[in-house]
Amino acid sequence: MYKNLLSTILKSLGNIANICRILTILLVLGFFVASHTVTTVAALTSTAITAVAGAGSTVMGRSSIEAHKMSTKNARLQNSLEIEKKRVAKLSKESAALRNKDLIRIRGRTTTVKKASSEVLNRVAKRTVRATATNLSSIPGESIPFYGIAIILAATAYELQAACANMKDIYELQVAINPDVSHASDRDTICAMKIPTKQEIWESVKGSPNAAWQSSREKLLEVSDDLKSVEMPTFSRMWKRFAGLIGARLP
Repeated sequence: MYKNLLSTILKSLGNIANICRILTILLVLGFFVASHTVTTVAALTSTAITAVAGAGSTVMGRSSIEAHKMSTKNARLQNSLEIEKKRVAKLSKESAALRNKDLIRIRGRTTTVKKASSEVLNRVAKRTVRATATNLSSIPGESIPFYGIAIILAATAYELQAACANMKDIYELQVAINPDVSHASDRDTICAMKIPTKQEIWESVKGSPNAAWQSSREKLLEVSDDLKSVEMPTFSRMWKRFAGLIGARLP
């Protein structure tokens, strides 16, 4: 009994499914025919299709625009990066050139312009201090008639030695920094100067004291005004007797 009932139910469900499929096919066919024959249905169908297609086109269009924007932005960034790379390379090159420009070769070693200049100035300053102190301390001895000549010559010889060393240092620094502005003639002129002997000095003073005084005075007036108010001394017969007496004592 139950088997017959179950069989009947299943058969009924199968019939219902068949009827639903037939109705679905009929509805689709009817809608298709209506979309081509009934104006209202055709308009609704067209609107729906256009809306769906338009939405897809809009999304694709926006995606294309965004992709173009990203591509343009990326190109600008790449261009900016290349410009920055070139600028950094240029700055690095200029920095290296400046570092190399600041280096000089002096006295067989490589050093900076600042350090070399400082060393030269220190040596020149020390020599100047010693030469000035020596010159001042020798004044009393130089003031002794005749015998002061030896003191004068010794002090002058030291001053000339210091001046020659200073000129050599300055010339070496000039050559290291810029050879085009160096002047070897200045160094050579100073270093080639010779100190006269005591006998040569005394003979010049004894033979023509007026000329010796005037020559020295003119040279000193070129650098100082201290002798402007000093009158030329009178070299009388007493001077000649004194010169003869002292001259006889020369070794």
